[in-house]
Amino acid sequence: MIRRGATDATIVKNATDITKKRRQNTNAAIAASVEQTNSSSNNRHILSLTLDDISPPITIRIAVFKNECPKAYEFLSYMVEYQHAECKPCTIYRGEPVPSYWGSKDYPDRYFDGGRWGPPYALVQGGLVNSKYKQVEQDNHRPKVLQRGMVAWAGGNSIHFFIALADHPEWGDFHTVWGEVLNGDMTLVDALVKEHPLKVLEHNNPVLTNFVEPMRFHLKWE
Repeated sequence: MIRRGATDATIVKNATDITKKRRQNTNAAIAASVEQTNSSSNNRHILSLTLDDISPPITIRIAVFKNECPKAYEFLSYMVEYQHAECKPCTIYRGEPVPSYWGSKDYPDRYFDGGRWGPPYALVQGGLVNSKYKQVEQDNHRPKVLQRGMVAWAGGNSIHFFIALADHPEWGDFHTVWGEVLNGDMTLVDALVKEHPLKVLEHNNPVLTNFVEPMRFHLKWE
């Protein structure tokens, strides 16, 4: 025969154990969530690129992929710290609007001679000209499709970069992508090619489109 008091004690003990286990699970879930948030925060450092020649100046925020692109992060950190002496100059100089036929299957699948991928080439490009680095060693972060808003080095070991104004499946995984413009700031990038005069360099091969007046910028980690 089991005593009533013993049964009650067992019930209370079981209930206490269940409550303790639930609390431990909840705390573990909260800790995991905080760790994931901190990891994401540590990986995605926000770089502010402020265009000084526009009135009023505008700031474009870029999430830099620190973990995937440590070499790019190191170079960008150097430029942030020494830009006042090193930018010779740092400008946004190329503006390629998104053509109406971009990606259309009514045009040949190429990016020249009347192809569906330009010209113009749906990007805004700038340079980080300095006295120390003539090139940047490439990180191995190359998405299969370079998407709108992504920021990449302009081929090879270049210190020039571009922001994609549209998806670029025609390039495959050729370019190293080191960052991405925050969604809310892409309208500012779009406005650059819509509101500022452009000049087409028709004698270039391929044909390029630049801003009539390059726009200086400065960088800052947020």
